[in-house]
Amino acid sequence: SADTVAAVMATDVLEPVDVLARCEALAKARSNAPERFEDLAIAYTRANNLRDEELGVSVDKALLGAPELALNQAIDNVQQGVKDALSRGQYPHALEFLASLRGPIDEFFDAVMIMDSDEALRNNRLKLLNRFVTVFKDVADFGKLAG
Repeated sequence: SADTVAAVMATDVLEPVDVLARCEALAKARSNAPERFEDLAIAYTRANNLRDEELGVSVDKALLGAPELALNQAIDNVQQGVKDALSRGQYPHALEFLASLRGPIDEFFDAVMIMDSDEALRNNRLKLLNRFVTVFKDVADFGKLAG
């Protein structure tokens, strides 16, 4: 679909064969588990809309509560897996790693007041969202897939 192609083209991928393989993997993931995929795309879009790139991705773990720690750990676990899968051209595996972030990001959004009045907490939470979005950026712009 057009949104799948747009999502992949938003990355730095230039090789036509690579673009096609990524599009096919995304299309298959969407058709195999449409609700799960849509929920992940919505969570990505929400995180992407809230984040503040200027803050960077360096999170102060001492300021994290349980749902934040869980999300931070999930990102740590997924980051290398996504990178390795992409380097081997295993796009379905990269998507499986990303899909594993759905539970932790949903819990984070349900349990955490991101825009806290405490600036240190708020900025730390925004950095965590920056980390979340960054994991997706080399795979596809999931914001183009929501809705």
